[in-house]
Amino acid sequence: MARKSRSSWFREKREEIAELAVYDPDRGPERLGRLLATAQERVPRYRALREREEVELGDFPLTRKADLRAHFLDSISRDATGLMEPGRFFLTQTSGSTGQPVALLSTAETGGLSNDVIRERFNAHLALPDTGTVLNVGLLFGGTPLLEPVMLPRPYVKCNLGGFDPDSPGIVADYDAVVGRLPVDLVTGSSSRVIALARYCADRGIRLRPQGVVATYEHMPDSGRRLVEETFDRKVTMLYATSETGYAAFECGRRRMHFQDDFVLPEITPAGDDEVGEIVLTHLLSTPMPVIRYVTGDLAPRPTTCDCGLPGTVTDGLVGRTGSSLVGLDGAAYSPYALLAALCTAGLEDFQVVQHEPGLLDLVTVGAQAEAAVTVRSVNARLGEHFGAGTGFRLRHRPGAGFVLTAGGKRNPVVQRLEVAQAPERTRYIHS
Repeated sequence: MARKSRSSWFREKREEIAELAVYDPDRGPERLGRLLATAQERVPRYRALREREEVELGDFPLTRKADLRAHFLDSISRDATGLMEPGRFFLTQTSGSTGQPVALLSTAETGGLSNDVIRERFNAHLALPDTGTVLNVGLLFGGTPLLEPVMLPRPYVKCNLGGFDPDSPGIVADYDAVVGRLPVDLVTGSSSRVIALARYCADRGIRLRPQGVVATYEHMPDSGRRLVEETFDRKVTMLYATSETGYAAFECGRRRMHFQDDFVLPEITPAGDDEVGEIVLTHLLSTPMPVIRYVTGDLAPRPTTCDCGLPGTVTDGLVGRTGSSLVGLDGAAYSPYALLAALCTAGLEDFQVVQHEPGLLDLVTVGAQAEAAVTVRSVNARLGEHFGAGTGFRLRHRPGAGFVLTAGGKRNPVVQRLEVAQAPERTRYIHS
């Protein structure tokens, strides 16, 4: 790493990232205009728009996961002869958090640039050192090394641990070898795994004092956030991203989410509630295969203002994800986060919620099963106090079942096998 950080390649990349890390309000409209013109003129999927003199963002249809799968070839930019534009291309595949992975086309020149720039912005926001060590408890693919050097946007060594599993001797050995034995500048990973790491440290009296704690992918319930912040003596910063559009937004000190509008343009469209809408993203550097008006499945309050000094479209944080909504006996959609918060607060070591039928949730757990059974009875009693006959849901403990993994090996806290009604999620049904 030291040798590579002295190379001309590293200096050039660092200078490019540093220049783009300065927010420029003019870059967003310029990139949007270029992206829409490219899509109109060169993408077969949008050939119906070619007769228009000018197009605006609203002229393009909403894009969902199924559209990306169905229109993969028709979504690639091509010239008049049908050839792709020159460049070094690569395919990426999403993790398939809803059970259906999606392939996307990008270029080596721009594919990771926006992610590096946005990461550099929140590195500066968190006042992280120029180099250091990351404890990563996020998604790991097969073959990921325990220690991994990463050069951009800053040279760091990643300690890749994944989620703690007390029944896996290899994972237990890795945690014993790393956690508390190495200095850590940054803790990062999916929200549920960051919470599990905090509980691991708290139970064993391990003192980690990172400069930053960054949680991604899932909404972090307030009870879990309190545990993490008390354990690490550091505020949590939520980083919002999707596999299809990359990093898109991060929290300020007031816990409001700021979208990086010069790289990813957000819309928060009505979802049947005046206060909450679906997050729709357009990736402004996705010209090889334009990702325009992608429906993320995440829900957020309508845009607001913030005086913290960070730029970009602002919302008061995520409130749910339609792909992981729970379906009640009444067919209504319920946010999973109040339930996940209650299960986390109860101290379950590791768990997953799987739904196959309305009103009934299978709870898969590891560790002490008798304690988990007590938790299920307690939570069901509280759910019963709130829900009347024919509404809501209950838990069914499934200690012998295995965790459900995505095609990429990722384990999500909620696996939804049912069609979820296109309606606002109900959230106020249990308190942790």
